Amino acid sequence: MSDTFSIKLVTPSKIFLEVNASLVTVPATEGDIGFLANHVSFISSIRPGFISINTDDGNEKQIYITDGFVQFSDNNLLIIAVELIEKEELSSEFINQKITDLENILASDNSNTKVQTKLDSLRSLGL
Repeated sequence: MSDTFSIKLVTPSKIFLEVNASLVTVPATEGDIGFLANHVSFISSIRPGFISINTDDGNEKQIYITDGFVQFSDNNLLIIAVELIEKEELSSEFINQKITDLENILASDNSNTKVQTKLDSLRSLGL
């Protein structure tokens, strides 16, 4: 039995990454979840945060996700994202702009718990 599984990260415009991995950690809305080979089938929405990928060649990748969904089934992990950014390319200006955008949305609808959750996640990044 293999210790790796297939992972595919996609955005509306492209396939961002397609590799085999031994461990992937995703910021699901219920909390961070780690996937190993032969994980039980799973689907969830994703909150802003970092996806951590340990590839089968021993490298580790950190990718920021703004929003999306994750599905694991038959040793295939699919992440459909609104936006993905390599950690090295992420700036505090980008995060601050996202925070400002969400605060503006929240100012007009302060009962929007989904926006508040995203805002809290972005603030916790500390960039």
